[in-house]
Amino acid sequence: MAHQSLYRKYRPQSFGDVVGQEHIVRTLRNAVGEGTVAHAYLFTGPRGTGKTTMARLLAKALDCEKGPTSEPDDTCESCIEIAEGRYPDVHELDAASRTGVDAVREEIITKVQYAPTRGQYRIYIIDEVHMLSTSAFNALLKTLEEPPEHTIFILCTTHPHKVPETILSRCQRFDFHRISVDDIVSQLERIAQEEGYDAAPGVMTLIARYAAGGLRDAISTLDQLAVYTNGQIGIEDVEGLLGEVDSNLLFEAADLVEERDVAGAFAFVASRADLGTDMSEFSRGLVGHFRDLYVSAAAEDVSEVVDFDDEHLARLRSQADRFGIERLARCLDLLADLLNEVRWSSDPRLALEVTLTRMANPRGELTMAALAERIEALELSLIH
Repeated sequence: MAHQSLYRKYRPQSFGDVVGQEHIVRTLRNAVGEGTVAHAYLFTGPRGTGKTTMARLLAKALDCEKGPTSEPDDTCESCIEIAEGRYPDVHELDAASRTGVDAVREEIITKVQYAPTRGQYRIYIIDEVHMLSTSAFNALLKTLEEPPEHTIFILCTTHPHKVPETILSRCQRFDFHRISVDDIVSQLERIAQEEGYDAAPGVMTLIARYAAGGLRDAISTLDQLAVYTNGQIGIEDVEGLLGEVDSNLLFEAADLVEERDVAGAFAFVASRADLGTDMSEFSRGLVGHFRDLYVSAAAEDVSEVVDFDDEHLARLRSQADRFGIERLARCLDLLADLLNEVRWSSDPRLALEVTLTRMANPRGELTMAALAERIEALELSLIH
């Protein structure tokens, strides 16, 4: 029997299951409950944030046997068929694979005037709508200008700027946000518990950070890791599959730099090399970490700039305070050079060791940034 992907298994089947898009859920529920549903919607946002899923949930709410209702029962034949993609009055068109005007005519224009077969509405969900050709958009526009009363269009896209303004102006737009790390971690932990997976501490956070706000990608990654490890997922498995670096290691490396422990930095790199760590990937992770430290030092409210839980943010602020903003700026300059070097270097380990040494010990360097750091350190020693 074929393995059912976790994303399909745990795809939200009701508005209450949706994660991270509460503003959209509330508005759509109210529209259905009050009978003020628009004839055309544009769902836009990053991939994996629930646009197509929300379109199907809205279709359920409108064509549920007890509907239109803001709380579809999810048990009637109509809801089940919509969830399985075989309901006769809900038509899904993938514009990425069918971009031409013929597809629009065949799937929409020739059928749109007919009354719904079973439900109260005929609903058209067009995924990746920005991929339609100009002629296809023009054909669709004529229908959007004078839509039949029983027809609802839901257009989904990751690139709203590629959709003609004439189309945008006829749609009610909803912007889907990237889902927070905390929300993704909670969902992954729930799935892992139900599936009986044993994940090491920090695994879910690492997966969530790699997903960059896309819950679908996070669940797919968990699925892949579970198959690979037989459900016993360790940090090293995530690092090996994704190239992501455990944040504890990044904090440890930054502590060595802050403490000017050059010998410790060499020992740290040696230990990672013995474990087979990809030094290029680690270097990229270190750049991201110091960027987060710099933001934490420079901005009072970083909630809109970095997406971490409260404990991680507290650690960032504490470490950033010990560095000081000037020193962090110099570290970022050195790390930028490191990224360019490891891209072409035959020995990225050496490049990382040299950079950590320069970050930890500015003595011997005559650059303005190094001199400024030495003056800042002297001032701090005089204050204390």
